[in-house]
Amino acid sequence: MSKYGLRVKGRHYGVLLLAFAVFMAPSFAAAAEEGIFTGTWIASGKRQSQDFAEGRAVFTYSVKGHVNLKNGLGDVADFWSECSGLWDAQTGSTARCAWRGLEGQKVFIVMDGQPLEEGVLVKGEIIGGTEELEGITGSFTFTWTSVFINEDTDTLTGHTENISGTYRLP
Repeated sequence: MSKYGLRVKGRHYGVLLLAFAVFMAPSFAAAAEEGIFTGTWIASGKRQSQDFAEGRAVFTYSVKGHVNLKNGLGDVADFWSECSGLWDAQTGSTARCAWRGLEGQKVFIVMDGQPLEEGVLVKGEIIGGTEELEGITGSFTFTWTSVFINEDTDTLTGHTENISGTYRLP
């Protein structure tokens, strides 16, 4: 076989390798999804006051509600929310939430450091999910449009109309 035949054969392998790299690389990059979302959230539930230092109000709370996103997380725009938290008049609130989509998929949320009061900017972090939302990460903010705490029944309700954030699905 001539030396030119070997060179042609080598070129074919090079062309195949180049074609594989060019056409397969975008499919790996396209697998990740990034997006923005906006929406509303209303939640209500119970609180339980804690016996703590004099003059320093502290309570735990558990609230449930509905999150409606105009631009969803992936294909999911409606969630039932369930949050548990600790509120301290001096340090603010810390909460852990699970948002459950109507088909059972979940998104896990962490919120720290904000008082549970009207007009307060709240920052949240998306730390994971299940099913088609597995591996989701992101962040969001909102301002409490209204917060109502009934001292007699130890119930509370919060509402916001301006959730906005970003997410990334692997």
